[in-house]
Amino acid sequence: MKQERIIYSVWGSGAIVLLGMILLLFPLLNILDLTFVYRLFLGVFSIISLIQFVIQYKDKEWSSFLIFLVSILLLCSSFLWDLTETPKIFSLTLLIWILFVSLARAKRADFFHDRKSKVWCLEMGLLVLFFLAGVLTCANFAFRDETSILLMGYFTFFCGVLDFQENMLIYLTRGKIK
Repeated sequence: MKQERIIYSVWGSGAIVLLGMILLLFPLLNILDLTFVYRLFLGVFSIISLIQFVIQYKDKEWSSFLIFLVSILLLCSSFLWDLTETPKIFSLTLLIWILFVSLARAKRADFFHDRKSKVWCLEMGLLVLFFLAGVLTCANFAFRDETSILLMGYFTFFCGVLDFQENMLIYLTRGKIK
């Protein structure tokens, strides 16, 4: 990947970290609408993933398109059905999102493996961390809306930090760890 394209991914990761910080402030600002928070989460991930896909299209790296697809499908379905009605439904829809993002991360690891770069080892390690954090987050939504919003904030912040670390390592090593 070219260095300029990776810089845009770093900025996208920074936007996800910023979203996580904003979500953590929502309970302090008395914004307790879980449906709004979930739609904001999915919408921001959709936009960032689409931008990353457009930027990385020439590299034939399709993982961001898969993240965009699952995010936009869940966002559209959240307008048709109340996906935050019960903690079970909310946890299951977030778990579906996590599973598809994990598949996208595995595809990204395969992208680097095909180019004979050891970055794929880092990608798989971050995939395991992301999946564990996501499953643990989904297991704890049985509380009040404030707690669920805080969990979404911490999870989003964690996703952004993982993505930021990954993109910075790719930028600093130019994607070529031998």
